[in-house]
Amino acid sequence: MYKNMSKIVGTERTSSFNFKQPYLGSAVMALLMGLMATSTWAESTTISLTLAQAIAKTEQYQQSTDVWKTQQNINDANIKQSKLWINPELSITQNGFNSDQDRELEIGISQPLDVFGQRKASQQLARLSQSQSDLKQKIYQAQLELSVKYLWSQLAIFELERNLMREQLQVSQDNFNAIQKRYQAGSLAQVDVDRARLSHAENVRLFHQVDLQVQLATRQLSHVWGESDKNIQVGLTPQALWPMSAHQQVQQNLNSNFAEKSRQLQVLEAKASMDQLKAAARPNPTLNFGVNRTKPSSQSSEASTDTALVVGVSIPLNIFDRQQYGMQIAQAKQDLLSKQQAFYLKQNALQVGTLLTELQGLEVQFKTLEQSQIPLATQVQKKTLLGFSAGKFAVTDVQQATLQLQEIRMRKVQLLKDAWQRAIEAESLSLGLEPSQVMAKDAIAQMNQNVWQDTQALPVVGGGK
Repeated sequence: MYKNMSKIVGTERTSSFNFKQPYLGSAVMALLMGLMATSTWAESTTISLTLAQAIAKTEQYQQSTDVWKTQQNINDANIKQSKLWINPELSITQNGFNSDQDRELEIGISQPLDVFGQRKASQQLARLSQSQSDLKQKIYQAQLELSVKYLWSQLAIFELERNLMREQLQVSQDNFNAIQKRYQAGSLAQVDVDRARLSHAENVRLFHQVDLQVQLATRQLSHVWGESDKNIQVGLTPQALWPMSAHQQVQQNLNSNFAEKSRQLQVLEAKASMDQLKAAARPNPTLNFGVNRTKPSSQSSEASTDTALVVGVSIPLNIFDRQQYGMQIAQAKQDLLSKQQAFYLKQNALQVGTLLTELQGLEVQFKTLEQSQIPLATQVQKKTLLGFSAGKFAVTDVQQATLQLQEIRMRKVQLLKDAWQRAIEAESLSLGLEPSQVMAKDAIAQMNQNVWQDTQALPVVGGGK
């Protein structure tokens, strides 16, 4: 790379500075060569990063918040809370405060009874909430891995694009050298040299553009494990970069049934809420136990104090409010949720199937491009350049062959981008997630924000009050 790029830099110097200014040109050349040497040293210190390593570093960093441990503690406490009985009530009544009145003191305790399973329904809701949190943690883990995979793939694709642009720069350099020789031989006009110089300068700009994209993708990937690492690279060949495991991963996700399990839990939660409403609507009795003590007045002929045990039961009369409309609303929500579940699963399966079919078609195109079109375009460009150097072809023939080669190379990059786009979309949908939740620049930050909000919104499923 250093040898090739030094040629390119030298050419840029020739085109940008007049040879009648040797001192200025030499100074600039020295500066540029120094920068290239620094860049070359930096590339030699890069560390190859596999997808598994990126996921492991991200998981280790994201687990430092302890949010899932907090949710587990809340759910455990919720289950214990749901098992508690409703607190009893203590009542104290005193009648007769004058000396000429009988004094009556009544002390009683009332304990609401759970005859129709209100505590049982609360316990079921608490257990379902715990199951929902456990499932959300698994979905979070899968989504985290998928988001890292997307960032990692973007870095790999940009690295490949930079390598291809580096090769294209070499082709551009060879073309420029051949055109200069023809010009010096007097067979070409100055305008042909200027056009070649302009084309070469554009290729240099494109190289710097994609190099910037590599730097940004590197930083964005390392940010998910709390660093700003500049010295990581993927360094995969185009063949190794193709998302071959997409079909297998989608099938694995579908076998896990995260989306279906989540909706099943939602249905069960709706049913448990209905059971709780039904239990609350039934006339649960309250047991009353107390002592009644009566002390005669000073004017009474009876001097003894009378103490009596009082036992009773109070039963609410659910005549008007039987939670009939609340249960009606809950039943409507449950029915709609079941219909939505069936509809979503069907549509989701159709979308995933379409994406996988498209991915297969892209793979066929990629193999054709890689195995036949690129080698042929490379061969045509080299033969055209050789023929041009021998005076057999025109400048336009070289330009056309070079442009065709560049377009085919960039088409390979675009096919890889499209393939990873479809693979990530298919894997996201197979997890029950919207692809935008995975491929957004701040996807992991949004994931964490949602988890924190869910933790704050965890309900307190009551037993005792």
